[in-house]
Amino acid sequence: MNISNKLSALALCLVCGPGAVAPSFAEAQPARVRIDAGELQGVVEDNIAVFRGIPYAAPPVGELRWRPPQPVAAWDGLRDASRFGHACPQKLGAYPDWADAHFAQVGLDEDCLSLNVWAPADRGAELLPVMFYIHGGNMQFGSGTMPLYDGSVLAREGVVLVTINYRLGYLGRFVHPAMSRAQAGEPLANYGVFDQIAALEWVQRNIAAFGGDPQRVTIFGHSAGGVSVNVLMITPQSKGLFHGAIAQGSGILLDANQHAFEPGPPGPASRSREAYGEDLVEYFEIEAVDEKDLLDQLRAMPWEPMIEYQRKRQVPFNPVVDDVVVFDHVARVFERGEQHDVPYIGGANSWEWNQIDDIPLIGKWFLGGALIDGLSDEDLAIFDDQWTRIGLSQRWFAEGLFLSSTRYLGKQMANVPAPAWLYHITYINERLRGQIPGAVHGLEVPFIFGHVPEHPEFQRPAEAATTPATAADLAFGDTLRAYWLNFAKTGNPNGPGLPEWPRYEPDTDLVLVVDEQMVPTPGLYKDTLDFLEERALIRRRDFERARLQADGQRR
Repeated sequence: MNISNKLSALALCLVCGPGAVAPSFAEAQPARVRIDAGELQGVVEDNIAVFRGIPYAAPPVGELRWRPPQPVAAWDGLRDASRFGHACPQKLGAYPDWADAHFAQVGLDEDCLSLNVWAPADRGAELLPVMFYIHGGNMQFGSGTMPLYDGSVLAREGVVLVTINYRLGYLGRFVHPAMSRAQAGEPLANYGVFDQIAALEWVQRNIAAFGGDPQRVTIFGHSAGGVSVNVLMITPQSKGLFHGAIAQGSGILLDANQHAFEPGPPGPASRSREAYGEDLVEYFEIEAVDEKDLLDQLRAMPWEPMIEYQRKRQVPFNPVVDDVVVFDHVARVFERGEQHDVPYIGGANSWEWNQIDDIPLIGKWFLGGALIDGLSDEDLAIFDDQWTRIGLSQRWFAEGLFLSSTRYLGKQMANVPAPAWLYHITYINERLRGQIPGAVHGLEVPFIFGHVPEHPEFQRPAEAATTPATAADLAFGDTLRAYWLNFAKTGNPNGPGLPEWPRYEPDTDLVLVVDEQMVPTPGLYKDTLDFLEERALIRRRDFERARLQADGQRR
């Protein structure tokens, strides 16, 4: 089943074609647009037209829980688009207090498949580039409505900014053998990914009504959002829905993706998504007379106990191979040159392991165990004096999961004509230098969205909230944001007044080190990343060989 074709076929109409004149909201208080499902009334705030809580798919509730997103029912009259829609169900407490206060305001509910648009209110007839942001949160937390992602600053720089919600946790990544049989022939498991594709289809049908150019869409996202960007780079159903991609802080495994239906190699991808579905049914002691009854009971369950169970289990929720939409391992698709041929930026930060600082020592011990197993001291010398299990878990998390995979996908972009650029952020806020070891996971996000001066509480790490940004910090943010905007507008991050950012080529291996100087650096961490890449590919080869042998024995 092709999600893109299905939803596009059911679209009522194209509101504006690529050659249409962009509407102006400068004199409209409030702003109005007509999209395929009906008329919307947004607001103009400081000369930015804002439309919030726009449904891009039907509420995924009842019979539509764990089904691909379905079209929105058209409405009569004027629909209020001045307020955000619900955030998708999740456990609170994963973000600072300001985020939880926002979730309390918008509420948590399964009826959450909405998006938000910021556009300049006073503009000419030319359609503007579109930046489509996918929020992070380990595929379990977050929302496109969080105030951190307010798009007014970016819109003021001449783009149309879109943020989205997508299904999270077990509601966004679930399958059970009974479901696989009952829903055979339709995409399964990756409901959050299907939502993202549906939102991109909505953009193609409707964004011209807001002054956005559907032929110049850049997707960008951080953490789980960056992972989503890399997954959308390989899904056949997303082809043609975007024209540039920025994967920030995206950590993917090079050896294997978790599979929806089949077990994987020892480690994070070892159990199938179906196995996790069976665990959930067993935990809630669901007794059913047949498979239809089981699925009916699962769809009738309140979401709250499911989220509490999710918090206790702490299982991975990254997209899985489903053989239809995510049809193969991300790294393998890039290796074959089958990723979408669009300009690409990838990068990660120098202190990514700050995310696991609060994991107990025993957890760090086991994180490093799989990589150490079978290696000699000579093998581990690449890690200098940090080769203990605890130290290695930090290095593996930062360099193996983030830096190594970022470089690897960048190298594989040589398999398509489109250019790629890689970055590595080492910048530390001026007043925190000497207090922390590097740039934390997500440091760049509030700078890119441009809200650091008036909202220091959005910064990472938390210590930055009590040490306001300096002029140097704000200049760093302005430069980084300019690169992102140039990329969205031209397909190239470079522009007047910016330090040159060379295109990434495997032979030169030039990565832009993002700090005060913005210096392109060849061979960054080369020995370590070569070693980690080699180990990952050996693990992949060994697993595939063992699987082939097992298949032969079964035959």
